[in-house]
Amino acid sequence: MIRISKYIFGWVTLCVLMVNCDSSDDTADSPLSGQWRIVTIKVSDETLTQRSPSEERILITFAEDGNFSGNTAANQFSGRYEVEGSTLTLLEFTTSEVADTTFGTTFYEAITAAIVPDRTFAQFGFSFDSQDLILIFGNSGEMVLEAE
Repeated sequence: MIRISKYIFGWVTLCVLMVNCDSSDDTADSPLSGQWRIVTIKVSDETLTQRSPSEERILITFAEDGNFSGNTAANQFSGRYEVEGSTLTLLEFTTSEVADTTFGTTFYEAITAAIVPDRTFAQFGFSFDSQDLILIFGNSGEMVLEAE
């Protein structure tokens, strides 16, 4: 009887440990989650700031599960991201490849400028200014996004 009790106790303990080690509990809510509209893009000191035309919207949605998706006027894009401290890393980025508007092209230039040398991912520093999300990248590049 003692042997069976130890066996049952061992299984119960193992099950409790497995439930408590569930990694989904370890992931914090992303401060970026939700839908954002890009309102201005500055690729570097050498280029002028490009403002979103009133009729054009570039939207990006950061999901809690580490995926993102969005669209420019002509293309759709998606991928995976992670946030660590005040750093946003786009681990994967896929897009359709249709000729885009000037603002859309500037967005893709910003993504390219954010690619870490000798790596395959884009990385941004981020902060919040009021309700706006500010992404910093490359050679003094900056994107300003507002919550939708």
